[in-house]
Amino acid sequence: MCPLMAENQEVIEEGNSSELPLSAEDERKLTELAENVLQGWDIQVEKIDVIQGNQMALVWKIHTDSGAVCLKRIHRPEKKALFSIFAQDYLAKKGMNVPGIRPNKKGSLYSKHGSFLFVVYDWIEGRPFELTVQSDLEFIMKGLADFHTASVGYQPPNGVPVFTKLGRWPNHYTKRCKQMDTWKLMAQMENEDPFSQLYLQEIDSFIEEGLRIKDRLLQSSYVPWTEQLKKSPNLCHQDYGTGNTLLGENEQIWVIDLDTVSFDLPIRDLRKMIIPLLDTTGVWDEETFHVMLNAYESRAPLTDEQKQVMFIDMLFPYELYDVIREKYVRKSALSKEELESAFEYERIKANALQQLI
Repeated sequence: MCPLMAENQEVIEEGNSSELPLSAEDERKLTELAENVLQGWDIQVEKIDVIQGNQMALVWKIHTDSGAVCLKRIHRPEKKALFSIFAQDYLAKKGMNVPGIRPNKKGSLYSKHGSFLFVVYDWIEGRPFELTVQSDLEFIMKGLADFHTASVGYQPPNGVPVFTKLGRWPNHYTKRCKQMDTWKLMAQMENEDPFSQLYLQEIDSFIEEGLRIKDRLLQSSYVPWTEQLKKSPNLCHQDYGTGNTLLGENEQIWVIDLDTVSFDLPIRDLRKMIIPLLDTTGVWDEETFHVMLNAYESRAPLTDEQKQVMFIDMLFPYELYDVIREKYVRKSALSKEELESAFEYERIKANALQQLI
């Protein structure tokens, strides 16, 4: 499967749609585009399959005389794309299970065609993880730990900006709390809407709690940990999950689609894996929580202080924020019951995490 499925440097902070069937004409044009781009590689093409063609990130499976490879058009700003391309090459050469990158005829890891970068990767065969199966859940968390450990030591080449979130969490908390406060104005304009009525009744306590969580973060080991990590940071995937991992032969755990990588504390990826998964059940699943954390720590142990930082970060109402943003920014039609569920999950989550801190 393709890697999608499934000191003098500028430092920049980094901030699924469904696939519709392609028309025969669109598929022909995309095949011609791939043929044109692939002239820059020393590859004998036998057949081209369009895997993803209705998104800005385009993906092809290229059948060659020596096996399949993946051609991808990266839908990221060029500077961000370069940071991730060189990161993936670093990891692959270090022996991490990420798809290797095939250099073009000029020896470059990418080619530019128009305003987009194109990359040719090894094609990886495997199956997606099923997170309702405990063994798969453990495998995927072990893969995340291996990814974090292997990424230590990566530095992009001169001229490629560093993308980092190290030290930015307090600002992110403040920004989200301000947004949730501002969205009250939009709710007031929809005063007949049950969702907005409930939002106005309940949101203030969550905003206040979000700001208290920021204070707790600053009083924890967060600041010294980030300062320490700046000297030798690890990458965070930022979009780790079933769509970006595969279980290959001999239980190899493959991490694919590294377009969003950034330097940050490893626990960011843990929080983004664990909390949304538990949110799908509507209850706090203590057993699943510990299965995931224990599997990760079997490969990359965390100190008590580091876990406390993670638990504090997990307290922040990220999932509630996403629901509200869906309503007032993306203008999705959400019911009062969906907001009630989001509020209730935050309360359940907070009660469980408070016992761990």
